[in-house]
Amino acid sequence: MKGFRALRPRAWLVAALCVACASAPTARPTTQADWDDGLARLTRLRATFPTHPYTQPVTVDFFEPRTRRRFTGRGAVGVDPGRAMRMILVGPAGEPALDVWVTRDAWRFVVPAIHLVRRGGAESPPGLPVGFFRSWFVDPLGGTLLALGAGDELVVRDIAGGTLHITNASAMHGEVRRRDRTSTETFAYTLAPASGHASYAHEGTGLAVNVTLGAAQAEAPDPLAFVDPDHGGSP
Repeated sequence: MKGFRALRPRAWLVAALCVACASAPTARPTTQADWDDGLARLTRLRATFPTHPYTQPVTVDFFEPRTRRRFTGRGAVGVDPGRAMRMILVGPAGEPALDVWVTRDAWRFVVPAIHLVRRGGAESPPGLPVGFFRSWFVDPLGGTLLALGAGDELVVRDIAGGTLHITNASAMHGEVRRRDRTSTETFAYTLAPASGHASYAHEGTGLAVNVTLGAAQAEAPDPLAFVDPDHGGSP
């Protein structure tokens, strides 16, 4: 993770990266057998995600429909599953642009180009995709099973108080709609032995983000990358 640099998203990107509106889960009548099956399916889905620290190259493509602006950044993401993630991107000219650090109970989001530094705790803040990163990298599909929805839907309360609606999920892919008190966001992910992909959409702004991961590196990331960057951590 040493030597990471970050990309230059424009101000519109930060303004548009939000997470959308709260809504109660729709449950269906269930038997104990249904509930046990739902818990087993959720456990199997979580087991498909990596369990050891890893680093992967990442390409992130942002598209904001109101301005028709598109921006692509490249860099790397390091993940210590269950603990933390760190993503640092650079722009096309190699200029530092985006540095994101997220744990189960804290986060930090930095955009050097506009001198933006924001940080917080366990909440998923409106305007930033912290809940998205927690639900994919830090605590994959984590939380407490609340209900079984229509079809194969699993409804889960995550660690930040949001509600995950997980559908069309298998060992290789899934679709998630995350709702909290202020926003709604959706993402679809695909897992593969050497790569991965997630497409993210914010229902309020229409912002679309595609995240593509390359082959995981054999060497584990520097543990300091997962320490709070304002208190001794390093890129």
